Amino acid sequence: MLSQLYGQLYADNVSIWPKELADLALAMGELQLQEPVAIEVLKRVAELAERQVDSFTPHDIAGIVRGFASLGMRTESLMSVIAAEVVRKIDGFDQRQLSNTAWAFAKSGLWNEQLVGAIAQGCLSKISTFSAQSLSQISWAMAQWRTRKDDLMNGIVCELQRKTGEFAPAPLAMIAWSFASLQLKSLPLMTSISAEAGLKIANFKTQDLAHLAWAFANLRVQDQALFNIVADRFQRDIKGALPPELANTAWAFSKNNFSHEPLMNAIAGEAIVQIRNLKPLEIATLAWAFAVARLQHRQLMAEIGGQVAKRIDKFQAPQLSHIAWAFGALSLKHQDFLHALSAHVHKSISSFKAEVLSGIAWAFAMVRFRDEQLLRRMATDIARDIVDLRPLALARCAWAYRLLLGRSPELMTALVVESVRKLDNLPTKTVVNLVDSLYASPPVVMQNALLEKALAARLEEVSSFFKRAWPVGTQPSISLEQYTSQLMVFGLLDCGIVGIPVLLGQLGIDIPSRSFLQECRTQGRMRSSGLPLPQQQQLLQQQIDFQISNGGGRAEQLAEPNRELTLGHLDITVMDKRLQDWVIIQAGAPTPAITESSPEEAKKWLLAIDLPGRRGHQETTCLVLSETCSQIFALGIDSASMMSCSTVQGSIQLLSTVVPCLSTVGALWQFKARFPSVSLTFVEQILQTGLLGVEHTADRSN
Repeated sequence: MLSQLYGQLYADNVSIWPKELADLALAMGELQLQEPVAIEVLKRVAELAERQVDSFTPHDIAGIVRGFASLGMRTESLMSVIAAEVVRKIDGFDQRQLSNTAWAFAKSGLWNEQLVGAIAQGCLSKISTFSAQSLSQISWAMAQWRTRKDDLMNGIVCELQRKTGEFAPAPLAMIAWSFASLQLKSLPLMTSISAEAGLKIANFKTQDLAHLAWAFANLRVQDQALFNIVADRFQRDIKGALPPELANTAWAFSKNNFSHEPLMNAIAGEAIVQIRNLKPLEIATLAWAFAVARLQHRQLMAEIGGQVAKRIDKFQAPQLSHIAWAFGALSLKHQDFLHALSAHVHKSISSFKAEVLSGIAWAFAMVRFRDEQLLRRMATDIARDIVDLRPLALARCAWAYRLLLGRSPELMTALVVESVRKLDNLPTKTVVNLVDSLYASPPVVMQNALLEKALAARLEEVSSFFKRAWPVGTQPSISLEQYTSQLMVFGLLDCGIVGIPVLLGQLGIDIPSRSFLQECRTQGRMRSSGLPLPQQQQLLQQQIDFQISNGGGRAEQLAEPNRELTLGHLDITVMDKRLQDWVIIQAGAPTPAITESSPEEAKKWLLAIDLPGRRGHQETTCLVLSETCSQIFALGIDSASMMSCSTVQGSIQLLSTVVPCLSTVGALWQFKARFPSVSLTFVEQILQTGLLGVEHTADRSN
């Protein structure tokens, strides 16, 4: 039949009507005819149609462009003259012809302002007549054109809400995807889509589910109930899921911070089966999703590492950076991937931007992979284009090079200069990390003083808040909710190994005596755990080694809570009674004085909250302070009377093996404010033992 068509169409006396040309193109598109003779027939159809395009009706136009678009044939000459006809005849198009024409031009990647404007205006004037399928197609076309016609998109929202029950799963998901692609966040629209999807979820295919989840995540619409039913449905049909659907669904759940381990494990299992068919972007997306979800799926990551190592030339620089970041974030060291990445960067470094190189350096540091030659070469390129680094990249780059190379004067200087230049745009948390990473680097000590000064100024806000919330010798009036809210506003877990001494200094909490520090090592006894002295010293040293191996990072310190330890020496006088004792608490060990008291009563003495990775009242420093309070009150002091508390005199010296979080610093100040006549001193063992090669006392004096 195609051969006969070919012969007749190329005959000298051929005569064919526009409708016949349009119907022929549409039919071949619907049948997906891709044989060589079919392509030749369509070329002839395009040639003949172009000669008589002015005779085409809206029906003919919509049919012929849809036919060519369905087969992926870009007949730009024909489409150009048809576009002019669309504009000229737009008033004659009905809703189906408008949506089909828009879909076809968008599918072919063809666009011009006059055409899009005419179609948008035509759709808006007839929007009330649009079917669910037509609304879906016009939304998709606008997304492909990246054109935000607000009047039209608002009209689509109204029509969808009016006709929600008419939508099948695919059009429903496609409208959500289209609005998300255009970053048009309409909560009424998404609420309607969510409700309808919940009713029809059994009819959703994996592609529709992936589109739906991606849309909600991309617009940051957190709908836990919807994501739960999407997860259940996707797992049922996962054997039929294609690589893009696996990658996009994993991305959506991670992006929206919905932890659904069964779904992620199911996606991992199917991705492993199809790993050879995954494209570079899909591999990068999967790796990123599992890292953000903090799921260390070793088999999947091993397969990803192996595939990237084999096909590394197929990956773009940003994709490699995302994959490297994922391995680093998950603390997974894949030797084949790391060596392949290192060799590839050596060979193609000119194609890697500074931001990408800094991300790769950070990933290397996270898994302790050290290619000194590459790192020095990368440092030169990063320093040259340092202005391209975002705030977080500045901090990560400084930390990575500090850990892997010790010193890189050119890069460290560039990092400080750029950080100072961007200081007004740097979050306090980034300033904390930068100051810690750049601390005591001789080439930049003077310049780094500007960062330290800025950090001190920002920490004044924190110390002032503590002082206002707990005035010395006065009952606080702040509630737990107010306290929690304000701590979250600061956006800090802690203030870093440099910032914490600065903050404590602002609160008047000095360092303990040297004799106390020596006694901690030689005479302290672990009352709560019963460990003999050699084991205490080994425990302290293990904690220090653990912190050093993590680059001083606080987030990792609590991965092994038995390494957290606080020692306190009490020398307190209550009326005619004197309390001299050691309070030594290891994370996870029992705390006799506190467990004998009411837990709620202990919380009245000191207010503490849980922060990410930190345990509020269960932090060992807080426990030591609470136990000290318990012993003081047991001697007859009225815990409800601030005047009674002010009669307590003496000192308490504390040493902790972890940098205290902001909540713990707040507890230290609360103790000081409650017992103003008690000298409170505090030191972090991580500094005293020389993580940065300096004494704590030198740091505090800065």
